Amino acid sequence: MHRAAQRSLVLFIAGLIMAGWPAQAQQADTGGIIGAINAGGLFGLGTHGAAGASLASPVTKYVVPFIEISYSPLISYGYTYGSNLTGKGLYSSSLLDLNGGIKIRFPNKGNWLPYVGLGAGVLRFMSSTNTSGYGATASVNETNNQVAGNASLGALYYVTQNLGFGIEVKGYGAQHAHLVRTTMGAFFQIP
Repeated sequence: MHRAAQRSLVLFIAGLIMAGWPAQAQQADTGGIIGAINAGGLFGLGTHGAAGASLASPVTKYVVPFIEISYSPLISYGYTYGSNLTGKGLYSSSLLDLNGGIKIRFPNKGNWLPYVGLGAGVLRFMSSTNTSGYGATASVNETNNQVAGNASLGALYYVTQNLGFGIEVKGYGAQHAHLVRTTMGAFFQIP
């Protein structure tokens, strides 16, 4: 993890802890399903946008198993090739993340509900190269799957008992990739 990302994560954790201290206990939302959508940024392979969705089902007011999927477009560019540059090409790459795990919540009497999470999943790096020129077209698609562990820190803000907003910072560790994803989004609870 880069130093700037580590500093941001430490400051975010400290802020969440300080924000949750004055309050005393949160609503118990066990037995339902919590759906969320989010958007944010991905750091570690450059800076890119990210969007995702998740489902969670609290088993206690503290323990929440979850599954999540997110998508990040990485690089896309066009180019020309050949001796007189009449060949044209387009390269694009993206990242699909599918993971699951457990979030440990810290209930309080306020509207903020901080949590930490641990999980694992698959990072699927995809790329495609399409070329045309000199009487031929070609397409090359490649994928690379990496198993990755992750740790997250976040908080939910309940606007109503079943609706609110969330923020999260998640760090990923895989054999050939170390990433940080920050997101903000909305969640809804189905009792």
